[in-house]
Amino acid sequence: CKYSGYRNIDQLICSAAHPFSPFWFTVEPQDTLAIRGNSALLNCSAHSDTATPARIEWKKDGTFMSLVSDERRHILPDGSLFFTHVVHSKHNKPDEGTYQCVATIDNLGSISSRTARLAVAGKTWCQNICNLFSMKWEVIPQY
Repeated sequence: CKYSGYRNIDQLICSAAHPFSPFWFTVEPQDTLAIRGNSALLNCSAHSDTATPARIEWKKDGTFMSLVSDERRHILPDGSLFFTHVVHSKHNKPDEGTYQCVATIDNLGSISSRTARLAVAGKTWCQNICNLFSMKWEVIPQY
């Protein structure tokens, strides 16, 4: 607020420097089961009534991810996190964990999505389960 006095008239002028604008997620990440070696996608997209698009960043296990030189993980134009191939071994599980996307609009603020867990299954596990679901079930006639 700004105070001004002129010719015995006191004024207090207040204006909102950054008026409130609605800001929300249109898509939030969901718990996902990825297959080791395959691609994976965690969806995220935010919208506001301002003309400025939201900048999306991702957290893994509560820490912001540095994806600048990451050749396997990329943020897509809509804000989703894409894994070209999921890495997972007995002693190296860099992709498994809890993820959260954070959308920021300068001069407006940031919002955080729900957390989503990325679990990784081996190809053998998938082959067994996938084969089970792709079997053709026979209908047994009832007599």
